Amino acid sequence: MIIKEIKLDCFRSYEFLETPINKGITLFYGDNGSGKSSIIESVYFALTGKSFRTNDTNNLIQKNKNQTQTLIVFDEGSSIKITKKRDNRTQISQNRGEKTNNFTKLVKKHPNCLIENKEFFFTTSNPEQKRNFLNKTLFYVEQTDAILLNEVKKIISQRAACLKNKDYNQIKYWDEKLIEIEPKIYSLNTNLCKKINKYLTDSALLKNFEEKNPWIKELSIKYDRGYDGISNYSDILSKNFEKDCILKRTTEGPHKRSFNILLNNTDASETLSRGQQKIISIIFHLIQREIIIEHTKLTPILLMDDISSELDKENANLMLKYLINNSVQTIMTSINFSHFAKHNDVVLFHVEHNGECSNVK
Repeated sequence: MIIKEIKLDCFRSYEFLETPINKGITLFYGDNGSGKSSIIESVYFALTGKSFRTNDTNNLIQKNKNQTQTLIVFDEGSSIKITKKRDNRTQISQNRGEKTNNFTKLVKKHPNCLIENKEFFFTTSNPEQKRNFLNKTLFYVEQTDAILLNEVKKIISQRAACLKNKDYNQIKYWDEKLIEIEPKIYSLNTNLCKKINKYLTDSALLKNFEEKNPWIKELSIKYDRGYDGISNYSDILSKNFEKDCILKRTTEGPHKRSFNILLNNTDASETLSRGQQKIISIIFHLIQREIIIEHTKLTPILLMDDISSELDKENANLMLKYLINNSVQTIMTSINFSHFAKHNDVVLFHVEHNGECSNVK
C-alpha cells in the first residue's frame, strides 16, 4: 500500500501536523532539532506501535498533553490510527474504527524498512543491532521462523531466572532445550545469510552502485553463531557454567548471534570510509526490502533518517536513481537538500522549530 497522507496530533514537538506524502520520494529537511526525525518516528510508530528512539512511548506525547494520535491514510482509502494515552496501552483503529492492540498483524500487513542514523554504519554496529536486522528479515520469511526466535527468548529468560534463583536442577532442563534449538536457529540464519550473499552477487541493486564503488563486488557477510562455532554447544554451556552463575545470565549462544561484514574476506570496518559504510547500510536495507517482497508480495515503505550526512552527491544520485526506477516509496530526512533539489521525483518539505513546536512548510 502507498501512504498518501499523515496526520499528527500532540506527537513530540508537533501540536498538529497534516502533510501529504508523495508516492515516490518525500524529503523533510531542516536544522538539527527541528523535528525531522519525529516525522519518520511517527510513521514507524503507526506501522509497528514502537519507537526507534525510546522504549517509553509516553515520551511521544507532547508535553502537558494526555495523549497523542497518529493517522496514516493510504492511497486506496484505508487508514490506520494509533492512539497512545499517557500510561495506557497503545490502541490501533483501522478503517471501521474497531480497536485492537495486535501489532503483530499490523506489522505483517504493513512492512517497513527503517534506516536510522545509528544503523547507517553496519560494519561497526553492535551485535544486537545486527541481530535485530536478521530477526526482522526472518519475521517476514516464514511464520515458523518467528516462533523459533520467540522460543529462544523464552528459554534464555527461564535459564536466567534459574541462575538468579540458584535453581540449578532446572537449569539442566533449559540447557537441553537450548542445545536442541540452537541448530535450528543456526540453519535459519545461515540460510538467510546465504540469501543475502546471493543478492549481493546477483541483484540489479548492486549493479546500480558498482561503477562508482567497484569494491562492492567483494562484499559478503558471514554468520556468527554467538559462540566459537567449533566446539559443541553443550561443551560451551558446561565451560561457561560458573561464569553464568556469577553473572546470572547465559553468556554465549544463539541469543548472541550476529553477522560480520567482509570485504575480500576481511573485516570491512578496517578498510572502508564512513561514507562507504553508509552505502553498505543502504544496500543491506534495500536487500531486506527485496527479500520481504519476495516472501510476502507486499511492498515495504522505506524510512531513512538523516540520509545526507557523509553520503556524497554522486552516491546520493545513484541511490535516488534506484529508488525512482524501482518505484520505492521513501520518506527521508536530511539536514540539507542540495543533493536532492534538482530531482523532480523528490517532493521537499522544510521543517522548522519555533518555541516549543515544530512546523512543516
